[in-house]
Amino acid sequence: MMSGKVLLGDLSSGSYVKLALAETGRRPDSIYNYACSSLEDFEAALGDFLAEHGNPQLSGAAFSTSGWEIDGRVDLVHFGFALERYHVAQLLGTPWVKVINNFVAKALSIPILDESERDRISGEDAAPGHVVAVIGPTTGLGGAFLSPDGRGGWVASHCEGGHADFAPRTELEIEILKLMMKKYGHVSRECAVSTRGLKDLWACLAAIEGDDEATPSTDEILAQAHIGDARATQAVRLQTEIYAGVASDFALMTGAKGGVYLAGSFLKTLGHLFDPEVFAARFYDKGRVSSYVREIPVYRITVPDCEILGISTLFDAEAG
Repeated sequence: MMSGKVLLGDLSSGSYVKLALAETGRRPDSIYNYACSSLEDFEAALGDFLAEHGNPQLSGAAFSTSGWEIDGRVDLVHFGFALERYHVAQLLGTPWVKVINNFVAKALSIPILDESERDRISGEDAAPGHVVAVIGPTTGLGGAFLSPDGRGGWVASHCEGGHADFAPRTELEIEILKLMMKKYGHVSRECAVSTRGLKDLWACLAAIEGDDEATPSTDEILAQAHIGDARATQAVRLQTEIYAGVASDFALMTGAKGGVYLAGSFLKTLGHLFDPEVFAARFYDKGRVSSYVREIPVYRITVPDCEILGISTLFDAEAG
């Protein structure tokens, strides 16, 4: 049985690493941020963090990242370096090191969320013992799902649904697809539902209106939306509708009667610009199978650092 302290870390942001210590099978009390733009920064952050906490003997360590591990290596594109699991194990002096995708980590947090750590957007109560899905925009569009393992636990699976084909539903979205095809060739769903996607939607709306104005930054578009600018507001609403369509497609493909959870750093950035009613209207608009998806609840994860909560559960199985 594994016992003692475990190190938990998240490398999703591209500019800093989150670190925490926890007793096996328990949530961490505090989470700390360290600047991180290189492997040297990462190693220094680990050393400083552990020194500040008395250099405890670690029973294990786990990290979530925006990539995925292949043969013990994860290429951290947003950070510009690679993480080698064997190297981290040597650095920390523990043989038990796990590296998982950050959306898998988000999914793993769902069974341990308190009611206060999620908001229900719409739908009925979740059906127990059914698949649970999580999807959300960041610099891309991430997703994962939980399947019951038949023994009272869960198996988490990562997916790359954000790279699936963009499927327009309206005449406006068809025009936007045509414009994006000229720019990208293949148009994936994250071309519209991501930080970058908001800029592309704004630019497409401008082009359709015959306006050659330079495309603002994402922050500028959001600032304009906050003060009621028509095009910025339309871009945010359009992205919300497309996001909802993607989420309901994901629910159908996974059979997520256990609920769909919305997450991702860009949702926090949107703040009150995210309109739950607009989202729900598109999510449940599925023609002949609308009655099926209407039974699926949609939640928004509100707790910060849910990735850290998720990877803390990796040690529960080892402890049990």
